[in-house]
Amino acid sequence: MANFYVDDSVHDEAGFVLCACVSAPDDIEQQIVGLMLANGLDPDKFEYKSSANYSKSPELRDFRIKLRSLIHEHCRYGVVVLPRTHREKAGEECLLAIAQFIDVNKINTPISVFMDQGLFSSENAALSSFKATGIDANFFPEQDSRLIRGIQLADLVAHTASVRLKCDMGLIDKMVKAGPDSGYDPDDEIELSFELFASLRYSIFNEGNSNPQTGDQFIDAVMQVGDAGLFISKFCSPELAAAAKATFGTVYIGCIH
Repeated sequence: MANFYVDDSVHDEAGFVLCACVSAPDDIEQQIVGLMLANGLDPDKFEYKSSANYSKSPELRDFRIKLRSLIHEHCRYGVVVLPRTHREKAGEECLLAIAQFIDVNKINTPISVFMDQGLFSSENAALSSFKATGIDANFFPEQDSRLIRGIQLADLVAHTASVRLKCDMGLIDKMVKAGPDSGYDPDDEIELSFELFASLRYSIFNEGNSNPQTGDQFIDAVMQVGDAGLFISKFCSPELAAAAKATFGTVYIGCIH
């Protein structure tokens, strides 16, 4: 894993900002371009955006599915949660998070860090914050996600993880059929947020499951994420911190999607 790509997802109604720090191999940009071309998309013009409505575009829905597979097969990521009231701190908090993820996961450095536009008040502020962390990396703030396509992966992860968190906070309750090849009865109803997050959950940085096996298929199929993949900002209220920990502190891995 040679690069980190960072993007955020802002949710005013829920009161939080969630950032994704996606670690990916050097050739991830070429892989994304390859997926675009395979789906008839022009890499010079097209940019994946989670905020876009692709419901009437089968080729774009297919592209999104393949992006998820790309993350599942080749990437790892960490999640950063902070309150909406401190949105201007998102860049600084992400740098602190990356330093934590590098340390806990023993990621070899040097690396490169690419951050989306708007995470800092200015490029000078970004460089100053980066210098303060002491991370051994090449740092590229204020990047255009249309050109640095790995940021599009971070966009997808940040949006999907945000939906999962909002569901756990009781703000989303939409149900969908599990469908074929889901690992569940096709007619079972599951939360939309779980279905969206299902394949991505395996790629979150984690500490594994070192607890003694209990024989309970649910308890034994949970991995501890902890500091390996979750950074909760010091600015979070106790309620938001607890919600983030409940959603991402441990992840159920019982069924492969």
